[in-house]
Amino acid sequence: MTYPEAIGFVAAKYGVTIPESGKDGGVATLVKDKLHELNKFAVDYYHKTLTSTAAGKVALTYLKERDIRDNIVQSFKLGFALPSWDAFLKAAEKKGFSIKTLQQGGFILQGKNTGNYYDRFRGRVMFPIFDPRGEPIGFGGRTMGLSENPAAKSDIKYMNSPETPIYNKSRSLYNLNLANQAIRKEGFAILTEGYMDTISCFQAGIQNVVASLGTSLSDGHVSLLKRYTDEVVIAYDSDSAGTAAASRGLNLLIRGGLRVRILALSDDKDPDDFLRQNDADTFRELVSKASDLLDYKLDKVQEKFDINSADGKKRMVEDLVETLANLDNQIEKSEYVRKCAQRLNVEEDYIWQQLDQMGAGKRVRRSTQPTLKPDRKLSACETIERRLLECLIQNPQYIARTHLHLTKEDFSNPGHVELAELLWRDNYQEEGGLDLGKLINECTTKESRDIISGLILRKNSPPDGEAVLNGCIKKLREYREREFRRSVRKENKGDSLSMARQLMELRQRTKSTTDNS
Repeated sequence: MTYPEAIGFVAAKYGVTIPESGKDGGVATLVKDKLHELNKFAVDYYHKTLTSTAAGKVALTYLKERDIRDNIVQSFKLGFALPSWDAFLKAAEKKGFSIKTLQQGGFILQGKNTGNYYDRFRGRVMFPIFDPRGEPIGFGGRTMGLSENPAAKSDIKYMNSPETPIYNKSRSLYNLNLANQAIRKEGFAILTEGYMDTISCFQAGIQNVVASLGTSLSDGHVSLLKRYTDEVVIAYDSDSAGTAAASRGLNLLIRGGLRVRILALSDDKDPDDFLRQNDADTFRELVSKASDLLDYKLDKVQEKFDINSADGKKRMVEDLVETLANLDNQIEKSEYVRKCAQRLNVEEDYIWQQLDQMGAGKRVRRSTQPTLKPDRKLSACETIERRLLECLIQNPQYIARTHLHLTKEDFSNPGHVELAELLWRDNYQEEGGLDLGKLINECTTKESRDIISGLILRKNSPPDGEAVLNGCIKKLREYREREFRRSVRKENKGDSLSMARQLMELRQRTKSTTDNS
């Protein structure tokens, strides 16, 4: 409750009269009081229509076919709106409620002709919506697909009350009045999308369950949940629409300081479908194993994007950063960044750099480049090979020249050998650079793919190609000569003449290569 609502609640409980602060405040209070009376009348009217009339038997049969028991019908005060155009309107007027009040409460709509009104809810099973105190504030109505009355026909499966002075969809959760104690006891809330999902869970003995009301999760919902718990399990439908809704709501929940877990149900089932085919213990077990937000997001981005593609990996990071940016706890954020970096095989600093751009990074300075994370530390020679290959990818005009000076034997890393040979084939040139998509698809080793991916992720400008090229070739020559000398000495130990002859040949080849360059 708000502070004024809390004061009013306690005052009413103990018979204390609270003076109004002014004329407008008094009028607003009178309107709300009248609407509360109207909603209480509506709950009783719809419930009696369901349980005590011949017309209601059709709706009761529908509920029984959905496995809803009589005690749940009573606990949730489920009801039925007759398929007549104005049955509720006439009953409410007879009880003394004015047309104006019925319009303010969202129960009637104006027809084309002035002075002509008709019921909003017709031929529907009715789900009363209560505030946390148990006061009725609105309704949801569901079609059954059974009535042949034209007044009851509608393409809208669910119809909900509009916003009123006492009902705000973005600040209301279905079943919170019955679930609040269970939420506190269990330590978490299960959040579903609809009335039937919530009722099925509650009927199965899983009572810490609430639903958003025909609207996307909002900051108001998050604040309301925060009053009762610090953890939420999202149990939305497992179809694509439910998955999208869970993803949108997830960021709001974690921004509000709530721990979030995601319940995944197989075969595109919703909780209602699942519980009608499985027992409550199976559902509870799935809830206990619900994925935390990071594992859920990682799985989803890997379904959406190709982790072996440089562009796919880049888009994965961008998607994850949107969620990570909402975490306020720096220790938790650091742990999640580390986990993301491991799963995607990228440097943690690249993720932190993206967070920095959103104003959500560390409060420390980092100087390392956001490159792909190697599985092991490269040797000095491999580092030179890697730099040479990166230079060629960014400056493809030097590829042919490099092939005059080097062969695959000059590379020690298998991934570097593969990438060098692919570049020398010269089939990837296009106007303005290389066709990196085609090139990366040709790579068979992780090492060679990671080099290309790292360059795309880094977004830095090409180096001074010729200077880098000449420096790398020179150093690789030095490594080649040093290794050759070591090999010759080992093979010709004791045969100084043979060793001298091979070393002379090496010097002549090196001189010839230098002259040609």
